[in-house]
Order: sequence, then structure tokens, then C-alpha cells
Amino acid sequence: FFLKTFISWRPAFDRELFPSMTRYAYPIMITGLAGMTNEFFSRVALEKWLPENFYPGRSSAYAVGVFGGCYKFSVLMNLTVQAFRMAAEPFFFSNASHKNSPHLFARVNHYFVIVGCFILLAVSINVDVLKFLFLRKAEYWEGLDIVPPLLLGYLFLGVYYNFSVWFKLTDKTYYGTLIAIGGAVVTIVLNFLLIPIAGYLGSSWATAIVYGSMAIVCYLIGQKFYPIPYAVGSAIAYISISFLLVYVVNSIPIANQWAATFFHVVVLLAVAAIIFFIERKNWKRDQS
Repeated sequence: FFLKTFISWRPAFDRELFPSMTRYAYPIMITGLAGMTNEFFSRVALEKWLPENFYPGRSSAYAVGVFGGCYKFSVLMNLTVQAFRMAAEPFFFSNASHKNSPHLFARVNHYFVIVGCFILLAVSINVDVLKFLFLRKAEYWEGLDIVPPLLLGYLFLGVYYNFSVWFKLTDKTYYGTLIAIGGAVVTIVLNFLLIPIAGYLGSSWATAIVYGSMAIVCYLIGQKFYPIPYAVGSAIAYISISFLLVYVVNSIPIANQWAATFFHVVVLLAVAAIIFFIERKNWKRDQS
């Protein structure tokens, strides 16, 4: 179908465009490499730094297997973040020249946080059901405690992508490189400190702390170059309450699985209703 186009295509070098594209793009490439450290270093660190017999009768390779198995739950948040990122970045660029773009970008982040918190809550309080879908081997279920911190970490990563719009719109992408490299260093340090103390739970909290720190640093620097009125207070409230709810709901012992699932559904519906009641005025205002 595209044969005619391919045959007629002739490569050309644009001397004016190439340097500007390179200056913009190479920091993002380095950022991606640093991001891979944040993503995969925990598995290597667990195998190397987990003390012998930390989990009685289990090897470090077994701990890596449990960590990797339970890590699958974070895909539910990560896919949401990546899908949002693919749609949001073109949206940010196309609306950058609009006079109300800072307010628009702030509202996008606000609603992203709401959706992310709902996913965090929905997945975390239903791991007892979802584990049959994601973890067929019952041996991996012992690591389900790492799910909430991992989901929280990827929620922070999505917030970071929202905050990072400023250095892309101002062509200061090298700030993204510095933040990502700093995150990679913190990833290494936290895994070194937390794995001997808390095992794979320490690695999961390292993920949450790193992505949360990256979001905070990106926000603080961005407000100097490209101020955006993010609703920081409400974001902190939504995230904190959602994470607290996870542990409150999961701490309520319900022996019957069907009763527990029904209770969790009721909790989610109640949370959705409360969010709708709180946000309905904002939704009407944004639509107008």
C-alpha cells in the first residue's frame, strides 16, 4: 500500500532543524536510560543485597521471583500512566499557546490524580481476588504486601509526567535528565539501605519514594520557569486518604470471600459517590 511512497522517498539533511532536534532529544534519551535503572534495578539488587536466610528457607532468587510475580499488579497502574502519557504530551504541546493553558494543565493533573487514586484503591483492596488472575502459583501470594507501595510509586510517576511538561515546553529537557539521574542514584541508595532491613517490601517502598521525590523536585523547579497552579493540597489529600483507606479496609477481617468482595465493592462505590459530590461543581465549571 505504501510502496509508491517508499520508492519516491529521498532522505534529506536539514542543517537548521537537526541541531535543535538533537539538543531537545538527547537529554530525553538519557532520561530514558536513567528511568530503566529505576524500573529494573530492584531485581538485581534483591539478588545481590538480600541477606542470606532473610526469608527462612528461601533463596534470594526465590525472593526475586516473588517480587517479580507481585510486580505484575503494578502493570494495572503503569498501563494507565503510559496510555495517559501518550495522549497527554501531544495535548500539552497543542495547547501550550492557549492563554489558559496553565489552568488547563493543572486540571488535567487533578483529574489524573483522582483516577489514579481510584485505581490504587480498587486494586489494593481486591488483591485477594485478583491474585487468582495474576498469580497462579500460591507461593507468590506471600509478597502481596508490596502491591500498594508499587501502585503508589507508579501513581507518583504519572504525576511526574504531568509536572514535566514545563521543561519540554521551555526546551529545558536537560532538567529532566538531571532529575532522572538523581532518581537513579536514589534508587540505588535506597535499595542498598532498605533491602537488608525489609527485603522486597523495601524495594517496593524505594520505588514509591523515588518517583515521589522526582515529582516533588520537578514541581518545585518547574514553578520557577513555567508556573502552573496545580492543586497540590487536594492531590496530597486524595493520595493520602486513598492509601490510608487501603490499609483500613484490608485490616478488617472478613472470613467469607464473597462477603469481603461485596464489602470492597461497596467501599469503591461509596468513594466514587463522594468524589462525584466533591468534584461536580468543578466539572460543571470546567465544561463551561
